Amino acid sequence: MTVTVYARHSTKCSKSRERNAGQHKRCKCPLWLRWGKRGKKSAKTRSWDITTKAARKLEEELELAANGIEPPKKPDHITIEAAADLYLGDMAQRGIKDSSKARRMLARLRDYANARQIMLLKDVTARLLTEWRSTWKFKAKSGSPAVHWSVVKTFFKWAFCTDLVPTDPSAKLKSLPSGQNQVMPLTKDEMDRLINAVNNCFDNEIAYRVKTFILLQRWSGLACMDAATLRRDALNDNNNLTRGRNKTGTEVFVPLPPALAEMLRTLPNDHPDYFFWNPDRMKKTSIVAMFGDWLRTVFDKAGVPHGRQEMLSHRFRHTFAVEMLLAGVPIERVSVLLGHKTIRTTEKYYSAWVKERQQKLEAEVKDAWKKMTLPDPLFPVQGTIQ
Repeated sequence: MTVTVYARHSTKCSKSRERNAGQHKRCKCPLWLRWGKRGKKSAKTRSWDITTKAARKLEEELELAANGIEPPKKPDHITIEAAADLYLGDMAQRGIKDSSKARRMLARLRDYANARQIMLLKDVTARLLTEWRSTWKFKAKSGSPAVHWSVVKTFFKWAFCTDLVPTDPSAKLKSLPSGQNQVMPLTKDEMDRLINAVNNCFDNEIAYRVKTFILLQRWSGLACMDAATLRRDALNDNNNLTRGRNKTGTEVFVPLPPALAEMLRTLPNDHPDYFFWNPDRMKKTSIVAMFGDWLRTVFDKAGVPHGRQEMLSHRFRHTFAVEMLLAGVPIERVSVLLGHKTIRTTEKYYSAWVKERQQKLEAEVKDAWKKMTLPDPLFPVQGTIQ
C-alpha cells in the first residue's frame, strides 16, 4: 500500500490555494501521511526528508499487516552512553584513528544529560543541546567551539541515519562562529633566537634532541605527535621522509635537508626503532607533553611572544607552510605536504599568506618595470585632448 506525504497548509499560507498545494515543499506548514481511503496521521515534523523516510517505513508495516505477518518489535531505546560506545566503535571500523574529541564531547554530553535525569538518546532535545552548549568555556576568538560543535552534529547525524533517534535535534541549531583561524609563523630572527636559546636551557644531550626536534618540525611541517613518534625507517637513504599522520591517517611525504637528515640519524635514543620515542616506557601523549614543556621553556628564554595556552610546536608547522607558499609552492602542493585531507583545511588557515605571496609577486613585477621601457598609451589620456 502506498503512503503519500502531503503538506497541510494553514489558511495564512500563500501556497494553500495553489494547484497541488499539498506537494509544495518550500513552506513550513506541517506534514501528514495518507494511505488507503481513510488512513492518515500527522508526521509530527516539517521535514520532508524525515517524513518520506517515515512513509517508507509505514508502507513496510502495512504490507506485513496485509499478509498477516506480525511486524518486528521495535528495539528498546538506546541510552546516550550506549550510543556513544556504538559510534566510537563505528569510527574505529572506518579507520578513523583520532576519536579523542568525539570521546570527550560525548562523555560531557552524557554527564550533562544524566545530571538532568535524561538517560536515553531520544530524549535529548534541541533545547537541551542549546543549554549545554552555553556552558562551554573557550578562549576568546577561539575556533574550538565550532570544531567541537561539528563533532556533536556529526554524532547526531550518524544516530539519525542509523535509526537510533527519530529526529536529529542538532539540525535545528545554527553553527557556531569559527573564530580567527589565520596563523602567525615565526620570523627568521625568531627561529635563530630559539635555536640559540636551547643551549642555555638544557644539558648537551637534551639540547641536541630539542634542536633536532625543532628543525624537524620547521623543515618537514610534521605535527608534534607525528614528529615525536617518528620511526627511523620513515627516513630513506635519499633523505625523503614518509609516514602516516596520527590524526587523519593521511600519508605525508617530504624531502629533508641533508644536514637535518644526518642530525636525525646520529640522534641517540633508548629505542632502536624511533628517533625520539620509547613506546615501552612512555605514551604518545606523554612525549608530546614533554616536548611541549621543553618548547615553552625555550620560547620564554628566547623572548619569543606566545599565548599562555598556545600549542607552540604548531608554530614550526605553520612556518614550514607559510615559507613554502611565499617561495611559490602552490597551495595544493602545500596541502599534500601537510597531510590535510582536503585543500579547504589548508585554505582555512593559510589563505592570508596566499594573498601576501600575490602582493609580493606584484611588487616584484613593478620593480622589474623600472628596468624596462613601458608602452605609451594608445589613446590620449583624458585632459590632454587639444
